[in-house]
Amino acid sequence: MILIDGPMGSGKTTIGRLLHKELPRTAILSTDSIKFFISDFERGERDNAIAAAVLMQMCKEYVKHGINILLPQGFWKKEYMDPYISLAKEHNLEVFMYQLEASRDVLLERIAARPIPAGRTPVPQERILKNLQTWEDNKFEAGKVFNTEEFAAEEIVQLILKDIN
Repeated sequence: MILIDGPMGSGKTTIGRLLHKELPRTAILSTDSIKFFISDFERGERDNAIAAAVLMQMCKEYVKHGINILLPQGFWKKEYMDPYISLAKEHNLEVFMYQLEASRDVLLERIAARPIPAGRTPVPQERILKNLQTWEDNKFEAGKVFNTEEFAAEEIVQLILKDIN
């Protein structure tokens, strides 16, 4: 099980996708990819809890069938990561944790440059700033830390591959 944490714009999705191409029998999952299964998803306790529960069930099913798990997502708090660590321990899986970082200015630049997926509305600047502040306020060290301003995504992927092999 590979857990990749970091704030918006740190490169979690990019590194996750690149890493996924290199890993056999690995499912790449995140709450973000699941929450939009709900046509009128509303950010808030109810729908966030549904997405988190579905994600955990998917992880359990994949693990039961011997599929590795790659979770590139902002965990926000250590306790949000704990259920995945427990699942891995329950199934005797090795857990690799990585945290991506960059300066606030770089994160904001990257977020502004993102294409907006079809059918979705842009994330309001106010919410982006709130998310970055929440991440900074709750930041915890999760394994190896990579400053994505210092390394290209491909370099980080190679370092992770070297680490897990």
